[in-house]
Amino acid sequence: MAFSVNLLTTAAQCDTLLTAKQRERTGLTNRLNNLQFQLDNWNDASSAEAELTATQALITGLSPVVAALPDGDDKRRNQNQLNRYETRVNNLTSKVENYGVLALLEKELDRDTLTSDIATLDTFVAAVTARRAAL
Repeated sequence: MAFSVNLLTTAAQCDTLLTAKQRERTGLTNRLNNLQFQLDNWNDASSAEAELTATQALITGLSPVVAALPDGDDKRRNQNQLNRYETRVNNLTSKVENYGVLALLEKELDRDTLTSDIATLDTFVAAVTARRAAL
C-alpha cells in the first residue's frame, strides 16, 4: 500500500500522527484480543436449540389447558407455569441468536477484519516512521 507520507514536512507532524495511530492500534488490538477470547471459549447453541424446541412444545400443550380451566388456584398455577415457559423461550431464543452458527460466523468475520485493519495500520505507521527518519 502506498501512502502519501512525502506530504509530511516536519517531525512534529509525524509525531502527532504516530501518537494518534499508536492509540488507535492499541484499541484495535484490545478488540481483537477480546474477540479472540470469545471465539476460543465459544459455546455451541445446539443444546439451547433443542431445549427451545421442547419448551415451545410445552407451551403449545399447556396453553389450551390454561384457557379451558375455570378461574381458581389450578388455573393460576398453570398460568404461572406457562409464564415461566414463555420466559424460558425468550431467554433461549436470545442464547441461540447470540451463540448460534450465524453469530459465530459474524465474530469470525470481525476477527479477520480487525486483523486486516491492524496490518494496514502497521504499514502506515512504518511509512510515517520512515518519513520521520528521513526528515
